[in-house]
Amino acid sequence: MTDDRIKRKVLLLGDGAVGKTSLIRRFVVDKFSDDYITTIGTKVTKKDLRIESPGKATDITFMIWDVLGQKGYKNIQESSFQGAKGALLVYDVSRPDTLRSVKEYWIPHLIEITKPIPLVLVGNKVDLAKDRTTARDGLEDAMEELRVTGFLSSAKTGENVEASFACLAKAVILEAESKLLRGERIEEDVPNELIAVCDQIMMDACDVMGGQEAAMPIVRQQIQRAGVDVRSPSTEGLKLAVEYLAEAESAFRNAEDVEASKLKRLTWIKAVA
Repeated sequence: MTDDRIKRKVLLLGDGAVGKTSLIRRFVVDKFSDDYITTIGTKVTKKDLRIESPGKATDITFMIWDVLGQKGYKNIQESSFQGAKGALLVYDVSRPDTLRSVKEYWIPHLIEITKPIPLVLVGNKVDLAKDRTTARDGLEDAMEELRVTGFLSSAKTGENVEASFACLAKAVILEAESKLLRGERIEEDVPNELIAVCDQIMMDACDVMGGQEAAMPIVRQQIQRAGVDVRSPSTEGLKLAVEYLAEAESAFRNAEDVEASKLKRLTWIKAVA
């Protein structure tokens, strides 16, 4: 048996409160919490899988990007899509509007940025479904319409969580192998750590300036003022953004707290520079 090892960036997409973060938590650490915490910007989680097929085993490292589900944050979402090699599209089976969002918002939004990539549809919170047969029928109709594989899942019970990610892993591996057969170059996914730092800085600034809804316009303005390209931020650009954010925060916070936040953010930049 031959072994391969690859690393790939994959996305978790869907509206807020469909259970994306809970799915990751169940998949990575096999735990579940009823507490709901809004994902601001993006959160990146690493998970290693081993996919076996006849005569071959592939170790794949997933860098799972849990992307902000609130519509309207197009810049953050589009920057997160860059370089993705696959995606889980998640909806809540108890909220039909979240499946419509997958079809009408998330998939069109995604394919504007990426080349065709493997997709897996996940109807989450099946434990809350009033009628499992109806939930299954809805999933199968969507699978046929979108021409994707899909699963009913529950982050609470663990049902089909592992299977959903494993299915995506197999599809990502097959996509890479098909490119090799066609003689195309396979580019190894190397996550831009400064993107994660930029996202962390933006999240932190929103937290200290009254929350995402109130602060994001201010944060975005300072990021743009510093000339930061969110698709490929530079160390110097982020340092300048930290300075500009400190200026903006001085209108809301005392000088000591502003300075502490500034130093913390510069430490984040230094850690990956």
